[in-house]
Amino acid sequence: MKNKSFKKAKNLALATIAGAFLVGATTTVEANSTNDAGSTVTWKNADGQQLKDNWLYKYGNLYYFNKDGYRLTNKAQKIDGNTYYFGKGGEMVRNGFNTRNGATYYYDANGNQVSNYFYNNWGNTYYFGKDGKRYTNQFYTNWGRTYYFGPDGARWNNRFYNNWGHTYYFGADGARYANQFYQNWGNTYYFGSDGALVTNQDITVNGVKYHADSQGVLTSENANAFTPSQINHTYDLASWEGSSQSAINDYIIMHDVGAESGAAANANYLHNNWESAYTQFVVGDGGQVFEVGEPGYVSWGALNANPYSPCQIELGRTYNRSQFIKDYTAYINVARYYAKQYGIPLTLDAGGAGTPGVKTHNWVTENIGGSHVDPYGYLASWGISYNQFANDIANGVNQQQLNSIVYSQRQ
Repeated sequence: MKNKSFKKAKNLALATIAGAFLVGATTTVEANSTNDAGSTVTWKNADGQQLKDNWLYKYGNLYYFNKDGYRLTNKAQKIDGNTYYFGKGGEMVRNGFNTRNGATYYYDANGNQVSNYFYNNWGNTYYFGKDGKRYTNQFYTNWGRTYYFGPDGARWNNRFYNNWGHTYYFGADGARYANQFYQNWGNTYYFGSDGALVTNQDITVNGVKYHADSQGVLTSENANAFTPSQINHTYDLASWEGSSQSAINDYIIMHDVGAESGAAANANYLHNNWESAYTQFVVGDGGQVFEVGEPGYVSWGALNANPYSPCQIELGRTYNRSQFIKDYTAYINVARYYAKQYGIPLTLDAGGAGTPGVKTHNWVTENIGGSHVDPYGYLASWGISYNQFANDIANGVNQQQLNSIVYSQRQ
């Protein structure tokens, strides 16, 4: 934020006033006299004429004498459209503050009372409003952002503010967090559209679901969301192996390996036998993602459906509950990621042939041809029904819910 600029005319005002009265004073200074009458001071020139409604420059200060000829003291006065303040000795305040009637004002180098003005000093930022009063215990909104100025008038930076039963945070630039994450103490928090810390509720941000506890600490329901950086490329086909045909972006096809064996072993098998069959990925062995074929191209895992699937995914099998949870979570996350990449709906086994979406090998058999029925049998053995599978494809894995389902199954 930049301080408000003042017009060049104002910058010249002090020099003009000082110059005019300095000249007069230097020629008649010994002849001039002051008359203290209680709290009033007057000024007479050498010819005895009393100075009225005018300025006097003396002792390095500017003074002002009103229409009755009295010097202004302890008073704010509007003169020629600008407001000035004259202190205890009558001197005009410059580059200084004045507090009166519970409000603080600032006067710049020309003595002008500032308004709509940011002032920076002592490592802090202050704001003086339209009426010239310094903001104190007040909010200020501009540029689509909200700021807070505390009891000493300083803008709050990197500070929490509690009111109305809510917690707010003002960042390094003083702007209140809104629709923003905040990280500290090893935790992540979120401040909503009204600036309040989100607590005791579920939220979705950028397609990711979170739960905020009573303290606002976030946990992600799909914290292990997939990114391509997680891919293990040990079993990648060579550039000259596999199909070079680009797939039509209709289906993500979901398989399982069909026997109690892990992901790496099956990825290795597909790598060595790619001329017979292979898919893009094999997921398993504790949530690992092994690539065999390159996404976006035809692979050979679902017969006549192959040309319409840029990504086919095998799920390795396990007897271990905690491993299944990791494997299944990765299986879902990879499917969701590539469905979004290729603009494929996150609907499971919906419609007939030609209806885009995420499809099981079982759906391919029923609608396009073949004999496979995976992965429903294996998923059912862990308590994952069609409805649960479809929900997870559509919305991502709810880790707490998945744990509850799986731990009620095999020992």
